[in-house]
Amino acid sequence: MGESGMAAAGVHQFDGETLGLSRLAQLGSGGFQWDLTPAAWERVREGRRIVETAIAGGADYYGVNTGIGSQKDFGVAAKDFAHFNDHVIVAEASNMPGPAFEPNVVRAALAVLINNAATGRLGVRPELVERLLRLSRSARMPEVRKNASSGMSDLTPLAQLALPLVGRSLDGAAPLIEGPYDLAAKEAVSLINCNAFSIAHGAIVLEEARRLIATFDLATATSFEAFRANLSYYRPESLASYRNPHQIASCQRIAEALAGSSLWAAREWRFLQDPLSFRFAMRVNGSADAALAAAQSAYFDDLNCVCDNPVVSLEERAVITGINMDSTPLTAVTDMLRQTLAMAAAVSTERSLKCQNPQFSGLPTGLARPGHADGGIQNLNVSYIAISRQADLRGLAAPVLLDCAHALADGIEDVSGLAPLSVDRTARVIELCWQVLASEIIIAVWAIALRGTPPETLGRGPRAVYEAIRPMLPIDAEGRQVFNLAPIVARVSRLLD
Repeated sequence: MGESGMAAAGVHQFDGETLGLSRLAQLGSGGFQWDLTPAAWERVREGRRIVETAIAGGADYYGVNTGIGSQKDFGVAAKDFAHFNDHVIVAEASNMPGPAFEPNVVRAALAVLINNAATGRLGVRPELVERLLRLSRSARMPEVRKNASSGMSDLTPLAQLALPLVGRSLDGAAPLIEGPYDLAAKEAVSLINCNAFSIAHGAIVLEEARRLIATFDLATATSFEAFRANLSYYRPESLASYRNPHQIASCQRIAEALAGSSLWAAREWRFLQDPLSFRFAMRVNGSADAALAAAQSAYFDDLNCVCDNPVVSLEERAVITGINMDSTPLTAVTDMLRQTLAMAAAVSTERSLKCQNPQFSGLPTGLARPGHADGGIQNLNVSYIAISRQADLRGLAAPVLLDCAHALADGIEDVSGLAPLSVDRTARVIELCWQVLASEIIIAVWAIALRGTPPETLGRGPRAVYEAIRPMLPIDAEGRQVFNLAPIVARVSRLLD
């Protein structure tokens, strides 16, 4: 997948065709000046000329010189265009109490909107694009509520994002852009009629998922060291029997993490056949990797398609109906990613439990200090917490694709893709997965220490994990202070940085 160009250091140019997900996440975090490519600016000008020619022809165009939604059959006179567009933005910006998007999501959504405009197929004026770029330079972003879109265009969040463009704000604070501004025909519809927030939030979530999945493989390798697992099926010659490229990628990441480990010697293996949570790790982690790849492809496509209704056909020089506001493709792949991540977390918990079970690990129950009544409580408690997270994960992982609320308003809006809900639940799943992964790593490092495995005999990945996490564990000091897992969760999330 390509990336939009950088005309100069620190300047990002939108072309409407090649913006990548990782770049979008970077744009959300700031640090770039934004502009359009020269070709994109020319498309914007050409698109606007087509819209103005169409209006002059006297035909009706949805949302251009007619009302929208249930009011589509009512015309709007040219003298009322500015008044009508202002009312559309303000009416759609209804403020229901609830959490707000983080500023990086809002800024990334603004980038999606500008990238959409760079196609020239929205038919908005260059002056409006300039105003969007001006908003991008603001030190703070508008306040925008989450959970206000059902995924058939992020209407309400986008209207709240657009309020500063017309000199207003959601919270009543001073507008982020000074001076009055009147929107022209079609511009209100084009500002609110895409899935910019679903895509922006999704892109940031996918970047976090990418880091998480790679850390699942690192945690797996660390548990292998703790368990003294059988590595026969991770040898390079075993790859010939695998077909799935994502399974192979997981296998290779785990094997690379174990480079230099004494565990490659068969005499180190405790069992001829390990529990399935160890043997199937590459299949499970690889499934999450496959789901991520599918999601990245779908989000990239929607990020760089034309999303509006109506849209401008530069080829036909006409204004035509648009359909890309449906978020079903995004929801389908996001649901799949969420389920595979929850499965990987469940398998992670199983490995932790096996490392504490003397029947499998050969170590004391709960990794207890031999001969101490209070030994083992700490690690069993860590497992209890991880298992409670699993209950949350099972509920959050359920698909939302078919949970659409049907037949809104006059019945025309009868399908809703629910991408915002799917993305939000996936973000929550990822947060819980980091906690489960931290639990697995805590148990694995504790088991390595209790087993007395020399750190220098560990694979380079588990050795780095051991050196980072071992000083943070209350080994031989359980119960003296409350074990605060938060710093470990934060450290685990940065192991691959």
